[in-house]
Amino acid sequence: MGAVFRPKDLGRGGYRKIIEHSIRDLHPDTKDDVIRLLNSWEGTRSEERLKNMLGYDKAQEILKNINEKKRSRIMSI
Repeated sequence: MGAVFRPKDLGRGGYRKIIEHSIRDLHPDTKDDVIRLLNSWEGTRSEERLKNMLGYDKAQEILKNINEKKRSRIMSI
C-alpha cells in the first residue's frame, strides 16, 4: 500500500519543486493533470489515478521522492 498525503502537505515546503522535478520529462498537459491530481489528493483513489496516468514505476518514483522530503523535514524538527 502506498503513502497517503493531505493536499496541504503537498503544497508546502518544496513539494511542488519535487513534483515538478519528477515530472519534468512529461508532456505539458500531463504535467498539469498530475499537479492538479496532487493538489486535490484523495488517498488511494488518487494514487491509482496517478499510476494510470504515469505508469506504476513513475508514480512510485514521485511518491517516494515526496516521502523522502517529508521524512527529512520531520527529522530536522
